[in-house]
Amino acid sequence: MHKSILITGVAGSGKSAVCKELKKLGYPAYDVESVGGLFKMVDRKTGRKTTNYDNDSLESVKQHDWMCNKKKLKQLIKSNSKAVVFYCGTASNLDEVLSLFDKIFLLKVSSKILCERLNTCTSNKFGRTFELQKWILSWKK
Repeated sequence: MHKSILITGVAGSGKSAVCKELKKLGYPAYDVESVGGLFKMVDRKTGRKTTNYDNDSLESVKQHDWMCNKKKLKQLIKSNSKAVVFYCGTASNLDEVLSLFDKIFLLKVSSKILCERLNTCTSNKFGRTFELQKWILSWKK
């Protein structure tokens, strides 16, 4: 039986790290935020794709959404016939794609570990400033 499993959480919670470990163990796993064409940054006011985005600016981050293309994600899930497939990531429109998954795991970490992970992450530079980390920590609620 085919099962699609989502592993999600706030920025810095370990989604990409878990994905890498699952792959090492031989499981089919996707870091969905790295799949070409599956995500785009959009201006919250216009809904249009943007290239004017600054990961270090809280104002810029609040003006944009990290959107997953539900149709493309559905196609990716449908194309996998393995018994269990893991999809790791998050999106501003996560609530729109949750129904595509059979199981959902939410990663949670302490505030201290979250900030350490954000400061040392090598896959992207999101959440490096104190201002952004404070805002990200508010998501944990």
